[in-house]
Amino acid sequence: MKFSDALTLTVGLATAASASPVRRTDQVAITFIGAADAQFSQSFPTDGSRVSITNPLSISHISSGTNGVSCTFHGIDNSDTTVNGAQTVDVGPPQTQVYGSCHLNGESPQVSVSFIGAADAQFSQSFPVDGSSVQITNPLSISHIEINSAGASCVFKGIDNSVTTVTGPATVDVGPPQTQVQGTCSAV
Repeated sequence: MKFSDALTLTVGLATAASASPVRRTDQVAITFIGAADAQFSQSFPTDGSRVSITNPLSISHISSGTNGVSCTFHGIDNSDTTVNGAQTVDVGPPQTQVYGSCHLNGESPQVSVSFIGAADAQFSQSFPVDGSSVQITNPLSISHIEINSAGASCVFKGIDNSVTTVTGPATVDVGPPQTQVQGTCSAV
C-alpha cells in the first residue's frame, strides 16, 4: 500500500469514527387545532426527520410558538402546510395530518453517510437533507453505502454511472463497486 493510500485510509477511518448521525436533540412543540377548538400538541425534532402523526382529528390550523424553526406537515388528502417561526397557519381544506418535519431556519439538517470499500476501508461524509447535490471527492472504490439513522433518503452516482438509493437506516450494495462522485439527500 502506498503512503498516500494509507494516509487516505487513516483519515477516512478517523472521519468515520467521529461522524454522528442526524441530530435528534432539539424539539419544537406544535399545536394542531380542529373544529370547536379541539386540539392536541406534538413535539418534532428540528433535524428535518419525518415524524408520524397518529391523532385522527381533522385539523383546520397548525400553530408554533417558536421563532427560528420551519415545519412542513402533510395531510391525509395530500395537503402541504408550512409553518415558519411563531405563527398559526390555516390548513386547506381541513384534514387529518399524517406526518411532518421541522428544521432550524438557516440550518440545513444533515445526515452522515458511510462509504465502505474492500477490506473495510471506508470514509464518511455529511449531506444536507434539502435535495441539494453534493460532490464526493474521495477516490475509494465503494462496495456498500450505509446510513445508520432514519429520516433521510439519498441517491448516489458512481464514476461508472451506477445509481444507488439508500433510505436510512440501511446498508445497500453498489453494483458494480466504484468510486462515488455525487450524492443528493432528502428528508423522508
